[in-house]
Amino acid sequence: MSDDTSVFALHYASRPEATAGEAYYRHDLYHEPDSTIGMDYFFWLIRAGGESVVVDCGFAEHLGPIRNRWIETPPTTLLQRMGVEPEEVQHVILSHMHFDHVGNIHLFPNATFYMGRAEFEYWTGPFRDNTAFSWTVEDREVRQVEALKEEGRLVLVDDSAEIGTTGVRVTCFPGHTPGSLVTEIDHPDGTVVLASDTMHYYDEGLLNRPFVAFTDMEKMLHSYDGLRELDARPGYDLVPGHDPAVLRRYEEVAKDCFDLTKKKENA
Repeated sequence: MSDDTSVFALHYASRPEATAGEAYYRHDLYHEPDSTIGMDYFFWLIRAGGESVVVDCGFAEHLGPIRNRWIETPPTTLLQRMGVEPEEVQHVILSHMHFDHVGNIHLFPNATFYMGRAEFEYWTGPFRDNTAFSWTVEDREVRQVEALKEEGRLVLVDDSAEIGTTGVRVTCFPGHTPGSLVTEIDHPDGTVVLASDTMHYYDEGLLNRPFVAFTDMEKMLHSYDGLRELDARPGYDLVPGHDPAVLRRYEEVAKDCFDLTKKKENA
């Protein structure tokens, strides 16, 4: 761990109208009225050991209208607010292949990319052209990831791995997708755990409510167990992938850029 390690959530889009009924699988089973919970979209920047690590890279701008989502602040603008140019980024962790996490690979021409092996093999496998199988991914983006592998710029993670010499760790937590990666970052005051979509909302894990999209519910529930165990460790802080509460919990250090090592008082 570097003494100057820092972790930031960069907020690039939102769907304030999103409801619990949209987010949780079979929400009707809980016998609760539907409610608006919102959904925010982030990617993450880590500075460690003099290097820059990006976790996920958002959805492509042209997909916004197609997927009923719109970019509010371009990812390049958010990185620049933090003093980082995309071509300077050395490492990019792709937590999983869903369209809102791999949409801007082209922005990072000099980076090494990391993805779970099970993730890569699933989405590039024999059913990739089946619409019901692949609706959460974009074929063009799957092909871009395949190209990274051909270029020798994609590292496939079996179970866990360290990212270069940064001390940042990734571990496979399957269920939402077959090879979803969770990222752990030690910093001087503790450890940040970036769940990405292994846990979209705090309540998803707290209430043990499966998200609407998954490839294996049993593995997803086991992953919730694993994330809760991490979060219970002294000094560990779990950050979900899409919860608007993140904006309220952490200090905003530049517009739409939140320092995940600095919680607000009473958060």
